[in-house]
Amino acid sequence: MTATKSTAKDTSQTSKKLDSLLEALKGDLSSLKTDDSIKMIDEWHSLVQQSKEPEFKEIATGLKDLQKLLKSKDAGHDLGELLSHLGEQTSNIAADADKEIKLPLQNLGKQLAKVGRSLAKEEDQHHLGALDSLVEVLDQDAEEIDSKSASDGINHWYDLLHKSEDDSLKAIATEIKELKQLLKGKKTKASDLSEKLILMGEQTTKASSLAARGFKGAIQKLGKALTKLGKSLDSKEV
Repeated sequence: MTATKSTAKDTSQTSKKLDSLLEALKGDLSSLKTDDSIKMIDEWHSLVQQSKEPEFKEIATGLKDLQKLLKSKDAGHDLGELLSHLGEQTSNIAADADKEIKLPLQNLGKQLAKVGRSLAKEEDQHHLGALDSLVEVLDQDAEEIDSKSASDGINHWYDLLHKSEDDSLKAIATEIKELKQLLKGKKTKASDLSEKLILMGEQTTKASSLAARGFKGAIQKLGKALTKLGKSLDSKEV
């Protein structure tokens, strides 16, 4: 009887902790301090690490990864993907959970997935905005292009591509590094810069066909802007 009461008490406490996590995730996450978020994840981790089931151990590992991402300054999309994954795992576990914690786990799983999708979408919008800004800069006459705006846009573009697992996008990232070197060079020839921009324009336009939905148009415009600028520099000195 004592053991039964103890188990019921533990289950009740687990349910309350899950409800507390759910309420936190429903609130304004941007107002949460990093330390508070990490503490909340620690409590969550303490719940799942007690189980010997492989699914729970996988979630425990994911929570540790989540803490690392929270400390990163630029992890919006990765953070969104991880939260979505944790949401799916939590929902899967809920299917076989005890009656008392089944609903809290289901709700938590759904909310995690929702927050994850929201963060990923927000980060995508940030990248799209940066790409559009770069296109606006490159669409100007070569003499009117602001070097700092162009440099900032190119740096953001590189940061976006070099993390990709797609070989074609990695190849463009390599070209971006070479472009940056050319732009820094005091003796760079207009023909060299022109050739590089045209090549990158062709690569970027080709890569747009493989881009994720929502990115195709922006990347295609960028490819055309690069090619156009490259051709306009063909007969000019840098």
